[in-house]
Amino acid sequence: MIDLVIVGGGPAGLAAAYSAWQHGLRDILILERDNKLGGILNQCIHNGFGLHRFGEQLTGPEYAGRCIELLRSTGVRVELGTMVLDVTPDKKIHCVSREKGYQILEARSIILCMGCRERTRGAIGIPGSRPAGIYTAGAAQRYVNMEGYLVGKRVLILGSGDIGLIMARRMTLEGAKVLACVEVMPYSGGLTRNIVQCLQDFDIPLYLSHTIVDIQGKARVEKATVAKVDENRRPIPGTEMEFDVDTILLSVGLIPENELTRQAGIPMDPHTKGAVVYENMETGIPGVFACGNVVHVHDLVDFVSGESDLAGASAAAYVLKGEASDTVVLDLVPGNGVGYTVPQRVRPADVDRSVNISFRVRQNYGPQPDHRDLRRQAVGPVQAPAHGSRRDGAHRTAQSPAGKSRRPADRCGRGGYCRMSSIKEVICICCPCGCHLQVDPENDYNVTGNACPNGAAYGREELTHPTRILTSTVRVEGGLYPRCPVKTAQAVPKEKMTEVMAALDRVTLHAPSAPDRWCWQMCAAPAWTLWRREICDTHS
Repeated sequence: MIDLVIVGGGPAGLAAAYSAWQHGLRDILILERDNKLGGILNQCIHNGFGLHRFGEQLTGPEYAGRCIELLRSTGVRVELGTMVLDVTPDKKIHCVSREKGYQILEARSIILCMGCRERTRGAIGIPGSRPAGIYTAGAAQRYVNMEGYLVGKRVLILGSGDIGLIMARRMTLEGAKVLACVEVMPYSGGLTRNIVQCLQDFDIPLYLSHTIVDIQGKARVEKATVAKVDENRRPIPGTEMEFDVDTILLSVGLIPENELTRQAGIPMDPHTKGAVVYENMETGIPGVFACGNVVHVHDLVDFVSGESDLAGASAAAYVLKGEASDTVVLDLVPGNGVGYTVPQRVRPADVDRSVNISFRVRQNYGPQPDHRDLRRQAVGPVQAPAHGSRRDGAHRTAQSPAGKSRRPADRCGRGGYCRMSSIKEVICICCPCGCHLQVDPENDYNVTGNACPNGAAYGREELTHPTRILTSTVRVEGGLYPRCPVKTAQAVPKEKMTEVMAALDRVTLHAPSAPDRWCWQMCAAPAWTLWRREICDTHS
């Protein structure tokens, strides 16, 4: 009998295991089907993780590495390459691995941390032929970042969630031509800062209220037809645009991975597609908990870790203190405009102080009125000025030069906006807030609108010498995977990013003897040093 079995070794499982250990539990086992811990973070080499949890911007592998290092200080056991086949209501786990074969493990408590998966073409019903070259954005991300395969050269992306935007940048840096990002909704599903640094930086148009209506090709994708949609998301005849492409990436939503949850007979929420949970992340089966993206899809991994801390502490309390007594249960009912809440149930007698409630609204209510017009202009193109056939894929809308916003209606002395002002509008990319900064070049680049000092520094830098932290991969010999994630030790001048990528293409690393130690740390500084020495000596 094992005190706690955690299904999944991604960010949720790692945080839950560490929290349970910190709260006194000593018999903990993590079952992970991949051959290394970290889950999806291992392929998310971009920056932006960890601001809430670690107080700094990290890449996905860095964030996973921090969590794994915390776990090394504990006695938590890990079984890699282990696939969980079934979880029963009496807390038995059926799993299989190459080393131990088929096992049936009995546990006093279980935490489900299986994460989520992507919607595929079949889930959204795109018409047309079925050639090769159609990938989910996450699958393409793994091929490019971990396996070292460039999945295509002329790319169209359907969906403007964060992963779709990030892959637009990643494919461009790797030498592909991203023709457009197409979004069926009238607004982007991604963070504003990702629209800026992933689309605007590379002159990639974003078409809102558009979708793919046809795919053509035999052995490989050859063409894709995009059309504008009405308020009911139906294509509008006569608005078609044709793109010559060899690859289509789908970034059309995530679904919690809940086959094991359903098999166990745990009550499910039809809105989140995850388990119904109490305030301590316990499911309908006493002693079985769930956390992270398997409960509901989170926007930030920091929030996944925080929720998993609670699940780990609750599982430890369940084992060490016994089951909670039967109490009055309150059901949280989403109000007008709210899609769902997590938790869905609260036991007031078991609540010490307060309960954190996560919820998601049913529609995008837009930015504050004062910034509505500014945001529209800052995020760049949203639809083509005219419709018709576009065979070369080189069409553009009212697109600004890379890295620059069109001049907005700037604030004047009366509190309104006028185009005669010198004030420039800049969207901050330092954190997910995406503050709208007003920078006055004629007043020593004075910055307003920032929520933190970093925003002020970014606003001044963006108008004088814009830079970006660059993340990429290099070849590695003798490692677990053929590519190793790296990032520059210092920010790179934006106009030099392609030259840095060329320098990184000449780098080959040799994995050390300890296979779990090769990671982003091996080449963070050398990546920058190599580029600076060979290409540019004017920036330190």
